[in-house]
Amino acid sequence: MPRRTSVVRVSSKGQVVIPRALREKYGLTSGTRLEVAESDEGLVLAPLKQARSSGRQAGWRTLRGSAKGTNALKEHLAEHRREAKR
Repeated sequence: MPRRTSVVRVSSKGQVVIPRALREKYGLTSGTRLEVAESDEGLVLAPLKQARSSGRQAGWRTLRGSAKGTNALKEHLAEHRREAKR
């Protein structure tokens, strides 16, 4: 049995707005992924647990965009070409 109920409307895009009090209570922020499951009582929304990524993958993700605005790639390719000519 639900402890608290709210009435929401489904938009033409199939979107619903989860009331602020519930978003805050369950830590739902923009971009949070939810699992939608069907039960005998109706639909159930549950936050997906974030999968752990390996340390190696996480390390590479933190570097994304770190060389933006530099000539790092051009310099690296030029150096690589110079070494390839040797």
